[in-house]
Amino acid sequence: MQLGTQLDQLGRVIVNDFLNIDNHEDVFVIGDLAHFKLKNNGLPLPGLAPVALQQGEHAAKNILRKINNLPYTPFIYLDKGMMATIGRKKAILQYKGLQVSGILAWLAWLVIHIFFLIDFKNKIFVFLNWCWSYFTFQKGARLIVGKIETTDSQK
Repeated sequence: MQLGTQLDQLGRVIVNDFLNIDNHEDVFVIGDLAHFKLKNNGLPLPGLAPVALQQGEHAAKNILRKINNLPYTPFIYLDKGMMATIGRKKAILQYKGLQVSGILAWLAWLVIHIFFLIDFKNKIFVFLNWCWSYFTFQKGARLIVGKIETTDSQK
């Protein structure tokens, strides 16, 4: 690498407590490109959107601190847990030591996602759309699988 940075086994840049590279304090690396170890267990943070959002916010604050001739502050990750739907009335939820699956996790996923949507109209629209899809058994996403034939004029 041109900056001479250390990489982990996955090719991620190893960053310090401030999310920058040790020999280049003005270079920040965040998200799934960054290898940031947690202090409590020594494990790197996963390459997920919530991690990247928190890191991006913190890096921006440290850049503003640099502009104002203030020292950087260390990044502290706030684990908000993880959730995923895996089917109709099926989901998984993990928060700290708590692990929940099934319909309870699915309902929590629905409520939390609606809660964090911006604008009341969006919340109502998404809720009604989900209700319609649920009660009519319509799929929310359409996948195209298989090979698509093209003619010479389409190439």
